[in-house]
Amino acid sequence: MQASDFNNNANTSLISAMVRAESVILSLTARGITVQSIMFHGGKPVIRINRHAYCEYMTSTGKASYLQFGHGRQGDFKQGVFVQDGCRIIWSESLH
Repeated sequence: MQASDFNNNANTSLISAMVRAESVILSLTARGITVQSIMFHGGKPVIRINRHAYCEYMTSTGKASYLQFGHGRQGDFKQGVFVQDGCRIIWSESLH
């Protein structure tokens, strides 16, 4: 295996991840969910969204969970996550 083969495989994997992310973003948008950003962590898409009623639905049905609790500039928060088509979807909620 040559270095160029490795680069081609890495590029193919990244392109596949981007196509999946595009599909998920279109699906989220169709639900009325605002996408804030997308990043890649370990070659996998992580999509940050605004909190939406769908997030509450996903947590109430056990398809999403809260993984992180913390304190930021705007006070206490919790961060939720679910996976859709190989993409991690995350959002934050303020705790008052």
